Amino acid sequence: MARQKGIIRMAGTIDGLNFYDSKYGDLIRESGGGFNSTSSKKYPRIKENNDEMGMASKVNGVFKRSFADMLLGYKDGTLHYRLQSLFMSIKDLDAISERGKRHVAIGMATDYGKRLLKDFKFTPKRSPLLHGRLDFDWDTHTLTVSQFDIQAVSMPEGADLMGLELLTVNFNFELLEYDTERSALLELHRDFGDSEFSLQTEILPNGPGIRYAMLRVAFYQQVNGVNYFLKGGDGFGLGIVAIL
Repeated sequence: MARQKGIIRMAGTIDGLNFYDSKYGDLIRESGGGFNSTSSKKYPRIKENNDEMGMASKVNGVFKRSFADMLLGYKDGTLHYRLQSLFMSIKDLDAISERGKRHVAIGMATDYGKRLLKDFKFTPKRSPLLHGRLDFDWDTHTLTVSQFDIQAVSMPEGADLMGLELLTVNFNFELLEYDTERSALLELHRDFGDSEFSLQTEILPNGPGIRYAMLRVAFYQQVNGVNYFLKGGDGFGLGIVAIL
């Protein structure tokens, strides 16, 4: 990179050199660079990586939309990039396709791919998601929580209750289509005394694809019978509790 000097200032490309204006003044640099059809032939691995990254990015975008309503009120600028890394890892499990054409859908068909998705920390600040034993019954699409103690929850300051919701999802990673079913909000107040409770969706979405159940944990302040979501800290949690 060089700096232009003299009375006449130039802009554009001449004889393989780019003349341009920047915040550092009038500069010159050799033209070219970037990724194009020529470099794709010279460096095929770059194109293969870019193609697979683009595919994983499409999966990422649709996947996030499948549970977007469960994230209302919660902000995490790292979630997109962490999910992208997850899907790139799952894509690597595709041992059938050639490089550049490996797909998340084939990786998700493996047991390890499902395990990677189930173990993903959607909300790293809240781990574990919920104290107690969590068991999901696919036949009745019911999540049962046992060995629970409300005193171990450590509700945030100002919270009157813990709110729990269950989302069951059928996600087709090949066609990028999904169906979801959400349970009613279960409110557990500070004086909740039982050690066991359950959440259930009316139906379990079915069809070709991967089925999973997500649990949402949030805290609310109740004013005149209206629940107000409390933001921030480790109060909010979201995670997959079962996958099939």
